[in-house]
This record gives sequence, C-alpha cells and structure tokens, in this order.
Amino acid sequence: MPATFTCAPEASNATRVITRYEIDDRFSLTRATGVGVVDVWCPLIPDTPYQRVLSVAVHAPTVWTVSHEREHGNSVLHARLSGALSRDPSFRLRYSVERRPVGHMLDPRCARALDTPALFQRWLRAERFVDVDEGTRALAREVIGPSTNVLEQARRIYEHVAGAMAYDAQQQSWKGSTQHALACSVGNCNDIHALFISLCRSVGIPARLVMGQAFEPPPPGQENCEVCGYHCWAEFFASGLGWVPVDASCACKYGKDHLFGDLEMNHIAWSTGRDIQLEPAQGGDRLLFFVGPYVEVDGTPYSAIERRIVFTEIRSLSD
Repeated sequence: MPATFTCAPEASNATRVITRYEIDDRFSLTRATGVGVVDVWCPLIPDTPYQRVLSVAVHAPTVWTVSHEREHGNSVLHARLSGALSRDPSFRLRYSVERRPVGHMLDPRCARALDTPALFQRWLRAERFVDVDEGTRALAREVIGPSTNVLEQARRIYEHVAGAMAYDAQQQSWKGSTQHALACSVGNCNDIHALFISLCRSVGIPARLVMGQAFEPPPPGQENCEVCGYHCWAEFFASGLGWVPVDASCACKYGKDHLFGDLEMNHIAWSTGRDIQLEPAQGGDRLLFFVGPYVEVDGTPYSAIERRIVFTEIRSLSD
C-alpha cells in the first residue's frame, strides 16, 4: 500500500526550549501639565501561534478601555485625560509572556494558491512607502523565475532580499520604504521587510509587517535589561500553511540562514500591519507603525513621551 502524506504540524516541539519573559513597559507624558484633552493609545502584546500572554496588568492615571482595530485586529488600550493633569502622567503595563518555537512544517506539497484572493486584499495592495507596481512586479517575476509553488516563490523572494540588502540602521529611510531599499540596497529592518512585502504582494502572495522587540540577553551578572528601539519582521500567507514568519533583517545583519519560516526566540510581537487606524480613531493620520504609545492633545499628535521597557528572562524549560 503506498505511503500517505498529510500536512500536519511538526511533532518535534515537545523537546524544544520554551522561554518566558517578564516585561515592564512604562511611559509618561512630559510637559503635559495644563494641556487640553489628552488621548493615549498603546498596543497590548497579543497571543500568536508562537507567543502566549500568561498575565498582564495595567496601571494608569485614569480609566481606560481595550478595543481591537478593524483591519488587523490589534489590541488597543485607550485612555482619555482632561482638565488639570498631574505632573507627567504615567502608565505602566506588566506582562508575563511565554515564547514558543514557531514550528511550521514548510513542505511545498502543503502549499497552494489562494482559494479566495478577495479575502486577502488588505495584504495584497500597496501601502504608504510599500509599492506594488510594474517595477516591483517585473522584479518579483524575475526573482521567482519559473516556480509556480507559492512556498518556493516566497523562499526565492526571501533569499533575494537577504542577499541584495545590507543592514545599516544609520542608512535607513525612517519610514520602511520599498524605493529606498531598491535604490540604496541598505536600510534597517523596516526597509528590508518593505521590499520583501512588496515583492510578495507583486506576485499575489499576501504579506504583512509585524512590529515588536528583539530582547537581547542582559550583560553577565545582571538579571534584566532595558530595551531601546524596536524590531520588525514579516509574515506571508500560503493556503495550506497559514501565515508564515520570516526575518530577512536578521538574516542580513547576522548572516543567519534559518529564518525563513522561523524566528529567533527573543522576538516578541506587539502589533501587525502598517497604516494603522486606531480604535477609537485618532484625529491625525493613520499610524505608519504601532509599536508603542501614541498620544494626541485636542486631536493633534503629541510627541513628548518618555518610554522605558525592562525585561527579565525568568526561566527556560522544555515541554
């Protein structure tokens, strides 16, 4: 009797390491005393197939609500302060997050074309600074060559981007730009993944940005570490596989070759997508990215925010 093949998840996760993080995210509004109506939005760390929020606590100077923005489903904490404000009103969010291996079985036999592309239009069209046009379509067709399998096409795009781009945060576009990546072949994680997303979308593969942090280990003898900046990666969708993560940025920066369908264990996601319309809606433009607090005063963006994130890797264990 011939052997049968099923597209089932890998079973090897049972012997892999699980990492748990305690995360303390604090931010305050500076020079805010006496200003008008203040609206504060902040992303809440979500559950994903590779991370699980075990606990979360919010400390805020006023009442707050949690909602989900409509296009990407990101969890949004919102608070409104009005009248006389205390000096530098502050917020604190404390999480315990368990990070698990991604665990995708990337077999081309499992991948197939989209059954209903109309369901994925949000992740197939152009966005601000992420192009889908004749130029990106021509390059994407050249990169994928004769391949007709969506997983193999995505892998060729990933390998092209990782090989063509150099990581240099000092030479980034500051907005995650396909044109910057194509013209300069250098940038930060946002530029690198803008190019990956553009090329995927240009051949009909849904792709999206994930914003978060990469928690670097603390110096020897120290138990926690302060985080500056952010990190991002991308996901593409293949029917039969679902959303598959890739990190072409770390591949460029560190020369790692295993980050197609995988992520380093120190990656924690905060939000998905670009051009974010918050809930409730902000008065200003859509947010290019949503990885930290966003504040408006009387409907106008307010940037005097101080943020500090401290994390502790409390233990690693196996299932």
